[in-house]
Amino acid sequence: MKRDSKILVLGSTGLVGSSIVRVLEAKGFKNILKPKHSDVNLIEKEQVDKYIENNKPDYVFMVAGLVGGIMGNKKANAEFLYVNSLMILNLLEALKIFAPKAKLLYTGSTCVYPKENPQPINEDRLLVGPLEESNKGYAIAKIVGVIGGQLYREQYGMDIISVMPTNMYGLNDNYDLVGGHFLPSLIKKFVDAKENNLEEIEFWGSGKPRREALFVDDCAEACIYLMQNYSDNEIVNIGTGIDYSIEEFVNMMKKLTGYKGNIVWDREKPDGTMLKQTDISRLKNIMPNYSPRGFEEGVKIVLEKDFNFKVS
Repeated sequence: MKRDSKILVLGSTGLVGSSIVRVLEAKGFKNILKPKHSDVNLIEKEQVDKYIENNKPDYVFMVAGLVGGIMGNKKANAEFLYVNSLMILNLLEALKIFAPKAKLLYTGSTCVYPKENPQPINEDRLLVGPLEESNKGYAIAKIVGVIGGQLYREQYGMDIISVMPTNMYGLNDNYDLVGGHFLPSLIKKFVDAKENNLEEIEFWGSGKPRREALFVDDCAEACIYLMQNYSDNEIVNIGTGIDYSIEEFVNMMKKLTGYKGNIVWDREKPDGTMLKQTDISRLKNIMPNYSPRGFEEGVKIVLEKDFNFKVS
């Protein structure tokens, strides 16, 4: 990418999109298109066609999507399937017709992999087993995007790559305690408990499932590097290569915030997938200097910048 290349970031107000914009701007890229939902509704084909035809981007980061945590997905699996599938299919068609030379980076998710996997999970696990039921609609929509990109590359010669980020957190996250993801909800719960002197915090399940935690700016750095240096049909995981149990995450947050209350586990609630660590060897072969920061380092940045919470 040249400094004056026309770069389109779809989903620029969300967690990943705002981070990609922030990192691109820090690297000196000037010509960044950041349309809002009011500028182009990605589930409306005519709007997508018109936007791509009028702007003809050189590079496209497709990070827009309807996202949510376990509860949000379970309540609206069909909606997650419909909205996320339409978004990427409309974009692929519009690029094919109006900007066929544009390079597209599509962000999937590690939820595209089966519920049960050898650990760590490598990219060859795609489409080899049943998915986790709680977010099946979202996962299938992301698979549609991945396979769609591969087929459009094969049939129309378009330059499309797909990445599978692991669980993320970072600046400008969605801290909705009901519909949000685990990591931002975890952070918000501890900040609220500390500031309101709550005697206890409740978490779902047993605390035993293990997860990675990727600081979103590290994901953005990898996406931008891949956009500049990678062009292949093979999907690429973006993770940390290190996982912790939910209970370990809770204990780290308790220490960082100085919370002194009790932790309660609601074992009637689901745990979800027990193990979910990504194999990042393919990414490190492409990007040898990739070195994501640790959870405590990243959370300190979030606490101080998003919550004005000083870590002692």
